[in-house]
Amino acid sequence: MNHSPVRTTIQAESGIPFRLVYSDTKSPQNELPDHLHDWHEIIYVYRGQGSIFIDTGLEDMQEGDLFIIPGSTVHRALPDAGNPVTSSALFFSPGLLGSTTRSAASSLLSLFERCRRQRMYKRHLSAGERVQVTTLIDDIQAEFQLDHHLSAHAALLRLQLLLIFLERLEDSEPVKPGRSALGPSWLTSTLSHIDDKLRGGLSLPELAQQAAVSPAHFSRAFKRYTGMTLTDYALARRVIMAKEHLVQGDDTMAAVADACGFDSLPHFYRQFKKLTGTTPAAYRRTMCNSR
Repeated sequence: MNHSPVRTTIQAESGIPFRLVYSDTKSPQNELPDHLHDWHEIIYVYRGQGSIFIDTGLEDMQEGDLFIIPGSTVHRALPDAGNPVTSSALFFSPGLLGSTTRSAASSLLSLFERCRRQRMYKRHLSAGERVQVTTLIDDIQAEFQLDHHLSAHAALLRLQLLLIFLERLEDSEPVKPGRSALGPSWLTSTLSHIDDKLRGGLSLPELAQQAAVSPAHFSRAFKRYTGMTLTDYALARRVIMAKEHLVQGDDTMAAVADACGFDSLPHFYRQFKKLTGTTPAAYRRTMCNSR
């Protein structure tokens, strides 16, 4: 079955752009398609094992792991069939913290930008750290279940406390560079350099030749370790690049499409809307107005 590569619609039942999927057990049969959304995400693993593809690399998942995933980052969990992961996932819009002062909001969100820049998304928590994280997650779940008129505000305060805790944890014990060595080395090298090849077009035979494997083996291994086909992953990366161009500059749509390797302007519009649910022009207006 060939899933749409990345579009995930996040429903915010609380009425604010904040959602908690609480203590959920994943299996290969019910795992969502690959994620690409503008909301930041925090995942805490209670038990089980598996792996998760994030951005350009693969990490293992086990009890006590915490993943910090910035918005617009391609990711997909790949649960173990025999011992699936049970985790809680918090999703929230960066604009949710707009009620705080600009400097405080920037500090609370700096962790996500640091993870994006360093491409380090995983932290393994100590026993004491796990207690503090799970207690805050439990409190958020309790507030959402309580459904009091101040529950959303109380849940948001707990989220801010969680972000403060994680930021202080990073200040005291920075995560050391280096990622799990999952998957063949040629795949890691390919993923690290795919963005450089997007504008000129990706050639499966050329990538396979560089990796010194057959095209068929390349395709099978790529899908196995990332959960995506090469075509789907490349499309996701092009959309991410397009988002950055749309928000950071004032280039024409044709220039953005060309810079990100889309075949034509209609192809850019069609694929961007398919994956994000909105047109490039509407996305630019929304993001610029929210600043």
